Amino acid sequence: MMKKAIIVLSVLLAILLIVAAFLYFSERNKPEEAPETMPISEEVETTQQLPEETTAETETQPQIEVTENDAQIVLNGTDLPTVLIEDIVYVGAEEFAEAAGLTLESESPLRMTGRDTVEYSEEGWKVSYNGTEANASGAPVAVEEKLYLPFEELISALAYPEYVDEETGVTYYTPSARPFEIPEGVDVPVLMYHAVSDDLWGIDELFVSPEDMEEQLAYLVENDFDPIWFEDLAHVEDYDKPVILTFDDGYDDNYLNLFPLLQKYNVKVTIFVIGNAPGVVEHKMNPEQIRQLSDSGLVSIQSHSYTHADMDTLDAEETEYEMVESKRAITRITGKEPYVLCYPTGKYNDYTLEYAPKYFLFGLKMTGGQYNTSDDPYRVSRYYVSRFYGLSTFAGYLTTAGDTYD
Repeated sequence: MMKKAIIVLSVLLAILLIVAAFLYFSERNKPEEAPETMPISEEVETTQQLPEETTAETETQPQIEVTENDAQIVLNGTDLPTVLIEDIVYVGAEEFAEAAGLTLESESPLRMTGRDTVEYSEEGWKVSYNGTEANASGAPVAVEEKLYLPFEELISALAYPEYVDEETGVTYYTPSARPFEIPEGVDVPVLMYHAVSDDLWGIDELFVSPEDMEEQLAYLVENDFDPIWFEDLAHVEDYDKPVILTFDDGYDDNYLNLFPLLQKYNVKVTIFVIGNAPGVVEHKMNPEQIRQLSDSGLVSIQSHSYTHADMDTLDAEETEYEMVESKRAITRITGKEPYVLCYPTGKYNDYTLEYAPKYFLFGLKMTGGQYNTSDDPYRVSRYYVSRFYGLSTFAGYLTTAGDTYD
């Protein structure tokens, strides 16, 4: 029994020795493991080329330099900021559209609409106004997501007249002062008012009462008349019953009493201001009131000469002085160049008719009856509206509005 146990133990011991020897020699002959990390030079050839697009330097576009333009420019009564790009005057598309009274419908392709239409596409510029089509040179420029338009080229294509105040250096552009052809043969009643008040501090008949004024405005609206400005005569065919309401002298009650009525009924009128009177002469509007009316979109401020002198008594030099100075004074107040001259007391002479076309598009008499668009634009007739006229007289003035004659 003892002998068998010794034999079993000897066998087990031998097996253990064999296993131990095997493990020992296996460990000795095992190849060395690679380091966890190795320099890239031992793994990848350093001369391997990266794809061309990743190694090439990124090409950068030259930076467009935009600098402020020091020139003071006023477009349609709005101070218009402009810039210089490569010494060319540019203007922001949004700023230009707003000042010009246009709607910026899209920037790419560029399209602005309103009294004028301005478009730019791959074919170039397409500009239209008052039935006239024109082109412009240059092209819009986009800088940091802002679109700029070549200002001088665009202004030229639109034929906006330029008025430079030589004393201040300010340049004004006024779309409404742009010359235009008038369709002929249309009756357009032009009504002449003065004051709107019950405070009769002057000649009674010149003061239409606010109550009568409101009755007349309501009559216009309720009977589908179209109160327009003189500039609207360029497309007078768009109106069924056009009529022009004019107010002489620029009395302060035009602001205090008339203006609220215009806002209530949304009626457009023209007010003729004496150039040297605002803020100086009693009962006349001050510059702030005039500017507010002009900015309202309801009132066109035009010239009633500079000193209200009877123009039939003036020589050539005096006549030109009255026109030049009134234009300067009104432009400074409103930011818009006046283009209609109302002759004080309706009087004029040969010098008046000689110089008026040099500075204005229209000249108005005091009375004379019905105005037709075929008439001489410097002898425009009007109907006089007195404090003592009833609504029937007022309505009678309007009976032929919009009638046409061959």
